[in-house]
Amino acid sequence: MRKGEFRVRRSRLLAALLVGLLGLLALGLRVQAQSATPTAGALATHPLVGAWVLDTNADDPSTPPTLTSSSADGIYTQVEQGNAVGIGSWTATGLATANLTFHELVTDPKGDVVGYFTVRASITVAADGQTLTATYTLEYPAGNGQTTGQYGPGRVTGIRVG
Repeated sequence: MRKGEFRVRRSRLLAALLVGLLGLLALGLRVQAQSATPTAGALATHPLVGAWVLDTNADDPSTPPTLTSSSADGIYTQVEQGNAVGIGSWTATGLATANLTFHELVTDPKGDVVGYFTVRASITVAADGQTLTATYTLEYPAGNGQTTGQYGPGRVTGIRVG
């Protein structure tokens, strides 16, 4: 092997090694970034999944309970007194925390739908997995596509069904 051939082979070997190391580094960073954020599949094991009985106004003991369900695919459903139904979605923000957004129809005194209100909540499930707390804001329709602005924060407590 001549001296020039050795340099070319050594350069190619170093280049291949460098590309390989950069690839492994990039793969490691990508895996690390993915594991830091819960994925859709990870929702199945999130402690929010299941049915809950909520006190949606923890500061007023006379507030009737609300029944809710958070599914493993990120769907949220709630039923309140008077058969009012809220539908929305939730996303995990940590191992025991989540953000939630849902809508509930608003009707006028004649029963005509005039819009919907929006609730945004930040939820924490306790370490025992049997209780939760949340803070939330409400936004009501004001007509003509406008809103009345955001109200809150409100405070929620809940216990797991079953």
